[in-house]
Amino acid sequence: MSNNFDELKENEKHSSMGNSSTVMAIIFIIVGVGLIVSNITGFEFDNWWVLFMFIPVAMFIRNIYMDYQANGRLTSASTGAIIASIAIVLVASTFVFEAITWSMIWPVGLIFAGISIFLGSRS
Repeated sequence: MSNNFDELKENEKHSSMGNSSTVMAIIFIIVGVGLIVSNITGFEFDNWWVLFMFIPVAMFIRNIYMDYQANGRLTSASTGAIIASIAIVLVASTFVFEAITWSMIWPVGLIFAGISIFLGSRS
């Protein structure tokens, strides 16, 4: 019985490492394609460094998906990861799209804080 358990743990370890490297590979491919398109078309993307903010978002989404697959529902950890992902995307959008300002973003932060407190008190 313990032999089966050890095999399952080993398989899970290998599959999670594969998923992590797959996410990183996709991120590198997207950044590379974006840089090539920028060089060919002359499109200038001044805040390219903001794209690195999406790395934790991709990892959060991966963890949320794996948590959902394991439990069949979203847990409180998933809820926190969802809120963190949305917060990072909103901050990144202020740098990428200059039409969105901090005065438009911070009230949304208050709303998410309220939702987080509400969901935290329910569990």
